[in-house]
This record gives sequence, C-alpha cells and structure tokens, in this order.
Amino acid sequence: MPTAVCLRAELPAGATKKVFLGDKQIGLFNVRGTIYAIGNICTHAYAELHDGYVDDDDCTVDCPLHGARFDLKTGAHFTLPAMADVSRYTVSMDDTHIYLDSYEAE
Repeated sequence: MPTAVCLRAELPAGATKKVFLGDKQIGLFNVRGTIYAIGNICTHAYAELHDGYVDDDDCTVDCPLHGARFDLKTGAHFTLPAMADVSRYTVSMDDTHIYLDSYEAE
C-alpha cells in the first residue's frame, strides 16, 4: 500500500526533497512536472543526492560530493566514483499528496 510522504505543493517543478519511508532515505525530484524517487544516499560515499545538480534534459542527478551521476528514471549509475545503482521507488499522486510504494521498484 502506498504511503503519503509529502504534499504536492512541497515539490513544485524543478524542486527536490528528502523524505523518509520507514528507515529509508529517499530523494524526490520534480523534473518538468514528473516526480521521480530514488535512494537518496550516493553509493560511493555518504552524500545526499537531492542536494546535487539535476539535469532536466538527461533526467539525471550528480552527487554533490564527487560528481557520480545517477539516472532518475532507473536509479542506474553512469559515472565513477559510484560503482552501484541506487534504488528506485514507484510514485503515485492524488490532488494533494505524493505517495511512494514501500518496496523498491523492479
């Protein structure tokens, strides 16, 4: 069952946000009106991805610490120093809330 993690008004186009789903820290990214949710901690070293540079054209985020790049659609890592992907979560919305499934998307 999806869990409400924030209000839609808290994540306008171009915004990012850190949320928690149980003990999982998840980054939300609003890219041109589409919401993406991935694990928020870089797999190379501790850095919060929601603080990184988001490329709207490529739908990627660069880790703010060492620049590893991750795909917001899949969680895949594209560049070193990251050597592993981050998790991806399924997003749903209603008129007021953003919801995440509590399991990682396949």
